[in-house]
Amino acid sequence: MKKQNILFLAGLLCLASCSQKEKKAEPDTYKSLRNEVVEATPVEKRAYGDELTLNGDVSCDEALVRKVFIPCSGRVSGLTVEVGDQVAAGQRLAIIHSEEAADYNKGLADADAQIKMAQRDYQMKQDMHRSGMVSDKEVAEAREQLLMARSERSRLSAVAGINGFGGKATAVLRSPISGYVTAKNIYNDSYVGQDSGDGGEALEIANLSRVWVIADVYESDIAKIHQGAPVTVTTMAYDGEVFRGHIDKVYRVLDNESKTMKVRITLDNARGLLRPGMFATVHVSTGGGCAALCCVPTKAIVFDGGVDYVVKEVGKGRYQRQPVKAEHVGHDYAYILNGLQPGERVVSKNALLVFNTLGNE
Repeated sequence: MKKQNILFLAGLLCLASCSQKEKKAEPDTYKSLRNEVVEATPVEKRAYGDELTLNGDVSCDEALVRKVFIPCSGRVSGLTVEVGDQVAAGQRLAIIHSEEAADYNKGLADADAQIKMAQRDYQMKQDMHRSGMVSDKEVAEAREQLLMARSERSRLSAVAGINGFGGKATAVLRSPISGYVTAKNIYNDSYVGQDSGDGGEALEIANLSRVWVIADVYESDIAKIHQGAPVTVTTMAYDGEVFRGHIDKVYRVLDNESKTMKVRITLDNARGLLRPGMFATVHVSTGGGCAALCCVPTKAIVFDGGVDYVVKEVGKGRYQRQPVKAEHVGHDYAYILNGLQPGERVVSKNALLVFNTLGNE
């Protein structure tokens, strides 16, 4: 019996020793979390303004888009660009071998010959006029013929320049601006006409230094939207990257099928991050409310089991879960109706990590 008591006491001492070791190790774990990955933010009281979240897409700014049209019928060659390629202003995009270009080149040659003939005739009439062999009227008519020949040559040259007609019966398609190819309707060794593709459009070039975001507004939210409203835009491609702008155009008609109205946001895109076709989420500050509520960063909110929580700092290296009732959770901030007081501190970096750690204790 005595031996059993001794063994029992020894076991208790062993358990107590292990417990003390565990308790001693616990502060080190919280210290590591606090110093390396955890940040706490004080709760503030701020005026609550409504925020509306819209879905949209990135598109080209139409003022920075140029279309390259097919100037004549013919066969395409020398096409080396694809959709998405970057091009420079004046860069050759393709060549069209065309009978029309050949006709214009022949017309230019004929016009040059006409000018030479008209010059010789005018010179001869001037010489004969000095000898009294021709009248003033005949000299004037010769001069008029020379002017008409020169005018026709200028017209043909201008047309050739507009259409990119070069020598050897070709038309050259060149990029009018520096940018990116966003559409292509022609292919090498294919025959094209002026009505080919999309209304004769061969290529589309867009400068993406500035882009549009076109977002949809549901009919029930139209009253909350106005031109000039500040917005923030986020994308799936760049997590954490926020683009700021404002609504610069409100389209006053609704889509018959979706019953949504479109709004436009123009964004600077000097870094080239935003690309046409990207999905975008637009957060519009409507300024609809004025109540002062406790405010915390949105990333401090943890949703679990149908309840919103924050992780509240209750001492140095000590935290606890705190259920809260959120009036509104926006893109940057969440407004809290109850559960927090101004001045309290909540975890705003890696809140979910600490929340889960507390749950595993």
